[in-house]
Amino acid sequence: MELELTMTIKQYKNVFEKPHGLLPIQSHDHTIPLMPGNAHVKVRPYHYPHSQKTEVEHINAEMLLKGIIQPSSSPFSSPVLLVKKKDGTWRFCTDYRALNAVTIKDSFSMPTVDELLDELFGAQYFSKLDLHSGYHQILISLEDHYKTAFDTYQGLYEWLVMPFGLSYASATFQALMNSIFAEFLCKFVLVFFNDILIYSTTWNTHIQHLSLVLSTMQRHSLFCQTLQMLFWPNPN
Repeated sequence: MELELTMTIKQYKNVFEKPHGLLPIQSHDHTIPLMPGNAHVKVRPYHYPHSQKTEVEHINAEMLLKGIIQPSSSPFSSPVLLVKKKDGTWRFCTDYRALNAVTIKDSFSMPTVDELLDELFGAQYFSKLDLHSGYHQILISLEDHYKTAFDTYQGLYEWLVMPFGLSYASATFQALMNSIFAEFLCKFVLVFFNDILIYSTTWNTHIQHLSLVLSTMQRHSLFCQTLQMLFWPNPN
């Protein structure tokens, strides 16, 4: 069983690589429609401790190198802040509350956990794929780049990929995943935010299902960070 799993992962090993640069345009690039009559949104940058300036500079340089942000001359500007993660590293966040307040909200309905769990009846084998920086695998619509501008002490930059914090960003992500995996959903695949759950009644079908999901991700240039077996049935 482990050999089959290893061979399947090896066959699609490029899906588990780190994404670099901009990914191909997807069917659900993120847009930021503004309410009529709203001028540009410009919020003064936050003051943060000198000790964090080096970290902001480091993260900013990394994002420029990855090609997911670019220098901006936008009339829009939102402040940034650093949030400590569980592993002790920092998450770079843009505070888009002012922008979100004038953004037309999306009506996409997110699934509930109870609805998803009902689909798992009878399954015995489960694998979970964790997408690599899932939001950053979705592009910001070209005409909306300037609206994402954020201010640092090094200057003004704008996002080319979808950052955390934008209004209905999770809905855009879920809609894209639903579109890509439409033929598999509620048959042997569930998608909830960054996680893709594959479930099957037998091991042989589970390997087949896993191959179908990974080949779909490969075709759409999506990247996965980890694969985890959540439950193995007792062979006895």
